[in-house]
This record gives sequence, C-alpha cells and structure tokens, in this order.
Amino acid sequence: MSATYYDLSGDRISVANDAARLAWNDTLEALLAHAAATPDHLARTLAADPGFALAHAAKGLMLLSLARGELLGPARDCLARARSAARLRPITGRETMVVEALALWLGDAPRRAAQRLEAILDAYPRDVLALKLSHGIRFMLGDQREMLATLHRAAPAFGEQHPFSGYVNGCYAFALEERGFYAEAERVGRHAVALSPRDAWGRHAVAHVLEMRGRVDEGIAWLGDARAIAHANNLRFHILWHLALFRLEHGETAEVLRLYDEEIRAEQTDDYRDIANGASLLARLAYAGVDVGDRWDELAAKAQGRIHDGRLVFADLHYALSLLGAGQADGAETIARSLIDDALSHPSGERRDASRNGALAAFGLIAFHEGDYDEAARLLGAARTGLTAIGGSHAQRDLFEQAYAESLIRSGQHDRAASILGERLTRRGGDNLFAAQRLALLERRGAGRLAALAIASTPLAIAH
Repeated sequence: MSATYYDLSGDRISVANDAARLAWNDTLEALLAHAAATPDHLARTLAADPGFALAHAAKGLMLLSLARGELLGPARDCLARARSAARLRPITGRETMVVEALALWLGDAPRRAAQRLEAILDAYPRDVLALKLSHGIRFMLGDQREMLATLHRAAPAFGEQHPFSGYVNGCYAFALEERGFYAEAERVGRHAVALSPRDAWGRHAVAHVLEMRGRVDEGIAWLGDARAIAHANNLRFHILWHLALFRLEHGETAEVLRLYDEEIRAEQTDDYRDIANGASLLARLAYAGVDVGDRWDELAAKAQGRIHDGRLVFADLHYALSLLGAGQADGAETIARSLIDDALSHPSGERRDASRNGALAAFGLIAFHEGDYDEAARLLGAARTGLTAIGGSHAQRDLFEQAYAESLIRSGQHDRAASILGERLTRRGGDNLFAAQRLALLERRGAGRLAALAIASTPLAIAH
C-alpha cells in the first residue's frame, strides 16, 4: 500500500515519495516569501517526482504570471504534463482544480482561473497555493474588490500557529491597503512580518500604507534594513523602488539616482515589473526637473523587444513610457495602436477592458511627449477612472495621475490642476511634495483661489 503525504498546510498531495513532499513544502514557503530560490525548489520537487501533476500545474501558472509572450509555449507544456501525470496517477480534487485553472488562464480567461482557484478554498480553506496564485491573478487584473473578499473569507482559517499564517496576513494587508483600509492594513501587515520575517509581500504592503498616507520618515525607517529582503526575487527591486519614492519625497534626488543605479536597475532585466520600476521612477524624476542622463536608453532597448508581447496592459504602458523617454515615439505608438486593436477584438474580455483605458493612457503619454498638453490632459483625464483595470497597485498607477496633473498645469488648466492636487494632498494626510510644490507654483502664477486654499489647508512646509 502506497504512503499518503500531506503538505505543511495539512492538505493531501499526490506525491510519490517523501523527498518530493519536502521539496514541495520548501516550494510553498519560497513562493509565499517571494524568494529567489522558488524555481530551484520547484525543480527539486519535479526531479524527485516527475509525475507530480500539481507541481507541473503550479509551474505553468507561475510562468503565466510573468506576462511574457515567449512563456506561453512552456506554460502549455506544463498543462500537458500535468494532464498526462493525472492520467497515470490519481490526484486529489483540489489538484485537479489547479490544473483546470491553468487551462482557463491559457484560454485567455484569467478571471475564471482566479475563480477556480478560489473555489478550492471552499473545500480546502488552508490551501495556500490556491490563495497565493488567485491573489496574484487578481492583482494583475486590478480586481481589488475580489482580492479583498477572498482574503476576508480565507484569512481566519490560518491561526497564528499555522506555519504560513504570516504570509497569508501579508496578502490580506495588501488587499486591505488597495481598498483604502489603511489603519487595518498597517496593523495586519506589521503583524504578518512579525509572524514571518521573510514575508516580503507583507513588508511591501506596509510600505504602501506609509506611502499613501504621506508618512515619509516612517517609510524610510521601515525599509531601511536591506537584510530583510535579501532572500527575495525581483520584488526586492520593487521594495527599493518604494524606498526611492520616499527619498524623492524628501527631495533627495542624488540618493534616488544612486538607488536606481545600484539597486533598482543593478540587474538590467527585461522583466516587466523591473522595467516598470525603472521607467516610472525616471518619469517622476523628469517631472521634478532632474536630468537622468542616458538611463532611458537601457530601458528602451529592453522595451523594444516587448513591443508586440501584448500579455498585460500595465506592462505595455511601461514599455511605451520607456520608449518615449528615449525619444522612440514610433515604438510607443505601435503599442498604443495595438491596444486599440485589442480593445475592439481581443478574445479575452479582461484584455479588452484593460486595453480601452490603456489606449487612452498610452496616447496621452505620447501627446505629453510631443508637447501637446491639452490633448494629453484630455486623454489622461479620460483614462483616469478606469485605469484600475490595467492591474498594478495604486502607488504604481500614480505615475499616470502625476502625468495628468502635469498636463493640466502645462496646458494652462490651472483651476482643474489645483483641484486634483488638493485632493492628492488630502488623501496623503496633507504631506506630499509633488502636490505642494505645484500648488505653490500655481499660487505664484495667480492660478486662483483653489490653489491658495489647498496650500492653506496643509501643514506642509513647501521648502520641505
């Protein structure tokens, strides 16, 4: 009689031996910790048991999360291997549902894939793999409501003694933050990191809260120990991007450039998340009047190879931004036009929805680059309320809000700009250098009562 194996959450897994079980447990923890070693642990699992269907399906879902066109083939191969393995060895119902989720995402139905993963939690409420993978898909879809709803239902199943409790709470904290529940998000996120010090995602969630509330010094202190994220994959570059945003809020542009060169783009990958970090930070520096030298060229060279990827609108917009920064408007326009095509005819409803607003934003960035600020303001303003659909976080999409405000100022729409900037100050507790400096500029230009009232209502010293 064959042995029965369980993972660290207590769920049965269809592995053939204990070596595969141990390697799978390492894979789960590494995935939750965003550890750079995750692929190695997964490879160990499959080396110990090449017929482990769940590991093949999980690998396929992880590949799709990278949003790279050339990984579609390998992800399809993972699905074929998972299905073949399931025919040779009986697998559990929850493992079958993970395989089905992979098939759905490959069929251009990522929302249905997330729903399939979340359905697992009804019967297996401590399935951390399903929880983490659905969380990632919802994040890519910008589906904040369902992201939080899932964690609200699932998190109570993980008591403090559960080995993955900290990581689950880190996901819960991020979902709370994206829905604006900042106090609860901070409390849950700090507790998550206390329970699981390797929880880079929970640490990241607290950084989001501090950024959105204008608590700059606390943000710098929170992210000050690089050892806390030394184990992480490229999420560590993004966390250091958050640190750079805090430094930029202090006007420390030399330190921001150092972080860019020595940390954020030290490894010049073409991962869309890394390019987004770089492009959005350079754009923010440019809006602050900082000369960034030839740094755009490296990003644009990577973006050139991604013009026709079309896997994620959030990625497409940052490729376009990179190309514009290097003066390569033709490539950016190719991306923008492909977004129009996708908005009209892409088989994925999610892609069509995201592309509609993405196209507006892309052409808005192009108009901004060309100095047509009236058109930039019109297009970026039209995209503004729908950009959640492109995925990413509020902090990441804030780049488009800054571009909109800059467009309004440069096109002479000063009262509208003052209103937008005043709202920004209010959301951030009255402390935001970007808004305060521009409101002061508008007041000096005699932009009217709105700018003066916005400045008068905040304790921020403009000189910072």
